[in-house]
Amino acid sequence: MTHAAATLAAVAAVAAIAGFAAGCGAQPAAGPALAAAPARDEAPAWRVRPPGGTLAIDPGIELGAGLGAGARPAADALLDARGCASCHAAIVDEWARSRHALAWTNSIFQTEYSARPQAWCVNCHAPLTTQQADLAGPRAAQGVDCAACHVRAGKLVAKARRAGSPHETIGDPSFGSPAYCADCHQFTFPVLSEGGAVKRMTALPMQTTVASFRAGPYARERDGCMACHGSRHGHAFAGAHDAAMLESAVEVAWCRVPRGDTGGAGGVGLLGAPRDASAAEDQTLRVTVRNAAAGHTVPTGDIHRHMGLRLWRASAPEAMFEAFIGRRFEPADDGGSRTTWDSTLAPGQARSFDVPLAQLRGELGEPLQLELVYVYIGNEFPSPRNAPAEPTASSVVRRSAGADELPVCSR
Repeated sequence: MTHAAATLAAVAAVAAIAGFAAGCGAQPAAGPALAAAPARDEAPAWRVRPPGGTLAIDPGIELGAGLGAGARPAADALLDARGCASCHAAIVDEWARSRHALAWTNSIFQTEYSARPQAWCVNCHAPLTTQQADLAGPRAAQGVDCAACHVRAGKLVAKARRAGSPHETIGDPSFGSPAYCADCHQFTFPVLSEGGAVKRMTALPMQTTVASFRAGPYARERDGCMACHGSRHGHAFAGAHDAAMLESAVEVAWCRVPRGDTGGAGGVGLLGAPRDASAAEDQTLRVTVRNAAAGHTVPTGDIHRHMGLRLWRASAPEAMFEAFIGRRFEPADDGGSRTTWDSTLAPGQARSFDVPLAQLRGELGEPLQLELVYVYIGNEFPSPRNAPAEPTASSVVRRSAGADELPVCSR
């Protein structure tokens, strides 16, 4: 999740890709803002800051301080994932390979943050006050670490205290729930000071991952977000940077739109096969992209994330069809940004794009190339000086087929 340049860059980034939506057809209406779940009368034990990550998280202990007499571990150990590994090696190893562990150091975030450092961004990428005391140090480098989630008021917080645990633990059934994840995955646009601190939050949604989950088919799952983002040890947190998860979440189908005449000259035969190559060219291709498995909108998270659907022939790249699946914004009077375009896919939702084959040009009978790409930043192809040192996009689907090989779309 990248917060840097949240308000101004939102407008700039979407303007840079305005031409990318040429194939989207009629503009979808901006979706309504989804209401947050009602707050509990008593704040959960893990909630120590206002919604929206407006402040850093105070773990309630200082580096170098002890937790009192007895066999309880020193505070330093609780504030360092390496200390947790002495008893929880498998969990820490799984976490260390997650995007949570890379929240502060990953190149996509650091490239944007270094160009425009804003204090608000740090509150979810190196969220502890003890990390922010030295952003160049090893604690901050651990990103969203064990303490960022589990240490509050100098104690551990979990769903329940395990028998035999050496830690003083606060049990809270809402720990790890969607409401918990919302602390960094559900918020409105902020109004920031010159230094990037939050002056106030607007009413305009910026990240709506948890709200869309609550409105989706898995909202009542016992494990909440972890029903999909869980793992063997519960700390892998696979998401959009996990190729297998992307491929399972999004489904792409393509077919030839049936003609009214199924047997006339130049038409499609009874089995749907064109009579010859020239007949195959005189048809329309339909590509359908569906959110088949994700419990929230796709794409979700950072405002720059989007998917690009591309259809072309290798001999005519200049005729490539492109469609943009994502969000666009414009400045709003309250200091935030208003959603003007939202073609993201809600759970189970599909969008279809009809493309005349003649529009793609190329050589007669030449295979068609299709690709769906998930893009993590506003500009998929940044200049070398602004390029992160990690992939800026992931190919979700890549296919090649002749027009006459495609099935006829069902009526």
